[in-house]
Amino acid sequence: MAKVSRRTRNYPQAPRNTNISMAIFKGVAVSIAVSLICAIFLSLISLISENRFIDTYLEYIMVALTTTSIFIGSIYAAKQVAAKGLIIGCAVGIIYVLFSVGIGIELGQEQISWLMLSNKFAAGSLAGALGGFIGVNL
Repeated sequence: MAKVSRRTRNYPQAPRNTNISMAIFKGVAVSIAVSLICAIFLSLISLISENRFIDTYLEYIMVALTTTSIFIGSIYAAKQVAAKGLIIGCAVGIIYVLFSVGIGIELGQEQISWLMLSNKFAAGSLAGALGGFIGVNL
């Protein structure tokens, strides 16, 4: 009579990229690329159609676009490392916000209030943390 083995086989896992800084950089690059693609698409829609909806709610649409792109970039970065998703996601969100605020200051020449800046950092880090959490579990 043959003995039945109840052990499960441990197949080797595929090696993951453990370079956290490179994964964060790639996540920020993905976030910026998603933002640029969506902004170009939104501007083309705005130019082609004479829709007042986009003009009226442009500020809210851009906030949604920004948080969505941070979310996607954080998923990408955390999925590459497969660990520390909250930290990686927050880092992607904060670096993206720093980049976008820096570009906005250079192009807009407007004053920035501390309340607006703190809201952007909070939204960016929360969207990044959520994306990192989901990216680790994918």
